[in-house]
Amino acid sequence: MDEKKLIQKSDEQLKINISQEKENIEIAFLLERLDFTDIIILKKFYLTGKAFPYDTQPYCFPILYSEMRENNNLKLTKEGLRKRLHSLVKVGLLEKINRSNPSIYLPIKDKVDFVRKLIKKFFLTSGLFNSLI
Repeated sequence: MDEKKLIQKSDEQLKINISQEKENIEIAFLLERLDFTDIIILKKFYLTGKAFPYDTQPYCFPILYSEMRENNNLKLTKEGLRKRLHSLVKVGLLEKINRSNPSIYLPIKDKVDFVRKLIKKFFLTSGLFNSLI
């Protein structure tokens, strides 16, 4: 009986390790494709600095664009920001509400922890971790 429990525990631990390894591979894959501007955009959605349930933030496009220009000194045109948001939607890091005017973008609830790890890993590997805080 104890042997079965040990085998089940080791199987569960193996599944957890495999799951974590897949997540690390996915993070590494995305880090190669995303740049500083993409990460700053994701940071606006996923790292608000507020307590749950206000720890993520949806944005409509005009408000996001004006905030990014004023607060983050973003040097992108509106079309450039749209293309960046579209690519983040395409890779599954943001969600766009279809047929909304103006366009509304949302963080994906199931990926909150994953995207936060991605953002932190980017800042750590870039040597910019102090600017994250």
